[in-house]
Amino acid sequence: MQNLKVGIIGSGFIAEHHCYAYSLLPNVELMAMSSLLENKAKELMKKYNIPGKPYKDYNELLKLDLDVVSLCIPNFLHKQGAIDVLKSGKHVFVEKPLARTVEEGKAMLMAANKANKQIFYCENNMYAPSFSKVKEIIEEGALGKIYMGRGKEQHSGPHSAWFYKADKAGGGCILDLGVHDVACLIWYLNCEVEKVFCQTTITLPDRGEFGKCNVEDNAVGILYFKNGAQVVIEESWTAPGGYNMRFELYGTDGQIIVDPSRNNLCVVYSEKSYGYVVEKAGSTKGWTFPVPEEAWVFGYPQEIKQFTKCILENKKPLTDGAYGLKVLNIIETLYKSAKSGKIEWVPSL
Repeated sequence: MQNLKVGIIGSGFIAEHHCYAYSLLPNVELMAMSSLLENKAKELMKKYNIPGKPYKDYNELLKLDLDVVSLCIPNFLHKQGAIDVLKSGKHVFVEKPLARTVEEGKAMLMAANKANKQIFYCENNMYAPSFSKVKEIIEEGALGKIYMGRGKEQHSGPHSAWFYKADKAGGGCILDLGVHDVACLIWYLNCEVEKVFCQTTITLPDRGEFGKCNVEDNAVGILYFKNGAQVVIEESWTAPGGYNMRFELYGTDGQIIVDPSRNNLCVVYSEKSYGYVVEKAGSTKGWTFPVPEEAWVFGYPQEIKQFTKCILENKKPLTDGAYGLKVLNIIETLYKSAKSGKIEWVPSL
C-alpha cells in the first residue's frame, strides 16, 4: 500500500493529537511541521521523529512533496490556510470549526472543487468509540423514534487568548463546543435541523492572562428537527472540573446516555492530588475521573485513520467539508437567534 506523506501546520494541543494519531499508522510518513512557536514545534518533532526544522512560513512547507496537510491553527486562519493547501495540490484536514462563517466555509469548498482535492472535516467525537456505539444502537432500532434529547459540552475555558476575541475566533463556546453537539446530533437523528432558538451570556468577562472575553462563554440552545424532535444543547466555558461531554437521547422505545468524560472505568479520590486527569481539569484533589488513553477515547486516531484510508481508496469520509459547512450553517443560525431573541429558521445552503 502506498505511503501518505503528511505535513502539519500548528504545534498546539490539537497538533499533538494529530501527530500521535499519524504515528500509529504504518502507511503514513510525517514529513514536516510549520509553526510560529519554534520551541513547541521542535518538541513535537523530536517526540514524533519528524525530520528537519520547523518552518515559520507554512508556504515553505507547501512546496514539499506532500499528499495531505493537517491544519491545526486558529479559526481566523482556517479559510486562507485551507485554500493555500488546496491550491498547492494537497488534501487538507481541517480542525473544527470549518471556519468562522458560512461565507468563509463556502470559499473553502469552492477551492477544494477547483483543485479536485478533498477537505476532511475533523469532528473527532463522531469517531470516538462510545459515540460510534450510540449511532450503532440507534440504527438497530433500540430507541424507536427519537423525540427529545440533550447534548452538553463544558469546561473551564480555552488556554489561548485568541479564543476570547470575536474577530479571531468568530464566536465563543457555541462555535468551539456547540459544533461537536450539532455534528453528532444531526448524525444520530439522521435528520435536518429546521429551526433553532438560542440564548447566550458572558459570565466571566475577565480571563486574566488571556485578557477580556468578548464572545459568549455560556449558551443554551434548542434544535428543532424536521421529524419533530426537540434537543437542548448546553455549552460552557466556565465549568470547573475538566472536560465534560454528554448526550441523553429519548425515544418511544428506549433511552440512552453516553458520558465518556465521566466514565467509571477509573474513579480516584486523593487528598494530595496527582498527575493528569483529563483536558482542562484544574485540580486532581478529591474525586476525579481519569480518562484512560484520552486521544483514543475521544476519537482522534480513529478519525485520522479513516481519513487516510479514504485518500488511499478514493472514498468520501463520514465528515467532509460539506458536513462541516452544514454544521456551521446551524451554528450561524443559533447566533442569529441569540441576537434576535426569536426562533430562527435554518437557511438552505
